[in-house]
Amino acid sequence: MTTAQTAESPAWYALKVFYSKAPQVQEDFRKSGHDTYLPQMIASLLFVHCTEHQLLAYKDSHEGKMLYYTDPAAADRRKPGRIPDREMDIFRIASSLAATDPDALYLGSDTEKLCTGDRVLVTEGLYKGAEGYVKRIRHARKVLVAIKGVAVVALSNIHPKYLQKIS
Repeated sequence: MTTAQTAESPAWYALKVFYSKAPQVQEDFRKSGHDTYLPQMIASLLFVHCTEHQLLAYKDSHEGKMLYYTDPAAADRRKPGRIPDREMDIFRIASSLAATDPDALYLGSDTEKLCTGDRVLVTEGLYKGAEGYVKRIRHARKVLVAIKGVAVVALSNIHPKYLQKIS
């Protein structure tokens, strides 16, 4: 965490919300003035933009409604995982567009086995600006857009000439 990124500076966090309580948890955070994102194609996943302190206070006062995804790189494995704004912006665009694409797939949690291809930037078309990994799934090339350790969306029907390799 840089000096600009403290536990008291707002960041995006991913929540696993239980028993169809996502709309209620989302409304609770919105009433408190926090931005939220509920991807249509991923049940029980909610993103909230708040401070770490606010996230932990909500979890403590609403036990049994949700868990937060942790930071796998932190020494304390219980520390909430901050999602960089740019990564969240790209994921929001990709998952929103993918919700209307019948060939797009939600693949569950991001794992190393899914991220074995080249990292690419989509330069044109519907998914312009998305960054992800190329992967063959069901005999078709997909671009995987991920929030590390949280979720992956597979985008399809992207012409190879619109993929720029990122080193």
